[in-house]
Amino acid sequence: MSTAELKEKIIAKIVATDSDELLEHIADLIEFEHAEIHQMSPGEIEAVNDGLEQLKRGERVSHEEVKRQTDEWLKK
Repeated sequence: MSTAELKEKIIAKIVATDSDELLEHIADLIEFEHAEIHQMSPGEIEAVNDGLEQLKRGERVSHEEVKRQTDEWLKK
């Protein structure tokens, strides 16, 4: 199917639908296509990879511990 044929098929489906929900999803997809996608910097990629390696080694902190540490930090 060519691009033109695909566009015609999609337009026909849009015109034929009475579903507000479907139309809202289509509008969201179209907006997302034009949104800027954040490109991670080399430093951000390295930080993510470091975190994944820590997880593989079992180096993790529970959510409860993070909340406790945050509460302590905010009291200072």
